[in-house]
Amino acid sequence: MPKQYIDTNSLEKIREKLWAISQTRGITLEDIQDRTEFSYSQVYRIVRGKNNVSVSHLIAVCKALEVQPLAIFDFKIEIPKFSELRKELKSKK
Repeated sequence: MPKQYIDTNSLEKIREKLWAISQTRGITLEDIQDRTEFSYSQVYRIVRGKNNVSVSHLIAVCKALEVQPLAIFDFKIEIPKFSELRKELKSKK
């Protein structure tokens, strides 16, 4: 079974933004817990932890923080240079 892919760099950027927004707005982890109905440990793992997180959980936390997801995903990632697409390879044959 292949290892689960986790982009730790991007997750760290997302968590930094979540934490900064919660601090700026004065919304505690307990408030997020109340607003999402997640357990405190789930909220902690999403906002402060190291685990991978689902998109659905991120959306719920965005709602709890009263912020659009764009504010959380407003960062750049490195895009690797990929090989040609399969359709491009087929057209060369």
